[in-house]
Amino acid sequence: MVAMTVSLAPAQSKKKEKGPRALAVVELPAEGKLKPRLIPVTILVDGRFWDASIYLANPRPMAIDPGNVYEVERSGKPVGFFTVGEPLAASGHWFAFGDWQPESEKPRPKAKPAVSWRAEDEDRPVLHKRHPDTSEQTTQPAASSSSSASDKTASSSAPAPSPPEDPNRPVLRRGKPKPQPEEPPEAPVETPSPTKLAAMQPAAPVQAGEVLPAISDAGGPEPRSYAYAWAPDEQQKLTKAVSDIAMAEVARYVKSSPALRYAPAKAFEQTTVRVFDLNTDNNPEVIFTARVAVALPPAPRARAAKAPQPAPDFFFYVTVVGQNDLYGQMRRLFSSVTDSAHLDAFPRLELIDAVDAEGTGHGNLLFRAWSGATASYQLYHVGPDSLRKLFDSAGE
Repeated sequence: MVAMTVSLAPAQSKKKEKGPRALAVVELPAEGKLKPRLIPVTILVDGRFWDASIYLANPRPMAIDPGNVYEVERSGKPVGFFTVGEPLAASGHWFAFGDWQPESEKPRPKAKPAVSWRAEDEDRPVLHKRHPDTSEQTTQPAASSSSSASDKTASSSAPAPSPPEDPNRPVLRRGKPKPQPEEPPEAPVETPSPTKLAAMQPAAPVQAGEVLPAISDAGGPEPRSYAYAWAPDEQQKLTKAVSDIAMAEVARYVKSSPALRYAPAKAFEQTTVRVFDLNTDNNPEVIFTARVAVALPPAPRARAAKAPQPAPDFFFYVTVVGQNDLYGQMRRLFSSVTDSAHLDAFPRLELIDAVDAEGTGHGNLLFRAWSGATASYQLYHVGPDSLRKLFDSAGE
């Protein structure tokens, strides 16, 4: 009988599931702007990504409930906190204004206890939420608030108050990480890898108009830096290799689109090169984005018909993700090429940053996709040979 009890004990214990993990984009105010704003992107629940702009919307989505706190990161390293204050909707898209708190200026917000699980709905996700007061929290549903409200309205004939919000509604909160004990350096001291060296550097101050990813997850892993500190010679070599791939991708795009009237120039414009070590294996991922103008037609000969001039606002756009193989040669993991006339079908991709959206400790790549003046968001998992799309806010 004792042996049977011991063997059944593990089966009776319920596996603890991870709570929801929300990903958003924080747009810091540019010059002349007053407030930063947060745009919900996606939320991970039970291993599946959902559109955070509509998930549990009643009417506002759960991701931008007032009081939710997001940890804003750059290349995986925390740079501040955003507390949701005022959710708004414009043209059917939700966003929120809130309080921006740089990590270098203020202490981190303190996490509050999680709301309790209800027996009749054990599978409903529950997260932490910050309350505006710092006094002791009670588990009774709004008892003190209802009594204070009745005192204020006792002498008036105001209408009855609206029913309270759903007590089972999940709320998001990025809690304060537990302090880690400092360990003395081992002897002999090893030379840190480029990834560890980049993680040891202090985070640069945020800039006006910067767009950064933000995570809200009370039980997720602690953030880690995905920055890669490359040497000047390595930077030159990797940039040259990935730009050659990008130019070849543009040429292949033009060749496969015979209806295009213009040919690309042989130089890039508005080039951006970012490098990360998303899997902390010292084999960095290089992300290259640029645009290519149209090649000018040759000067017409005397008495010859004038060659058609290209449109001044026509460009080719290219994004390439590359990584060195076992032989040190740059290989293409992902590429996206489009042009100004086909942005509605193939948007141009603009890298926002690397962020751990899956909660695994490894970095993902978050892009903003521009279809003309309309922006959506695409999230990718970086595998050993290719990129796999995890979420697209514009739909599949």
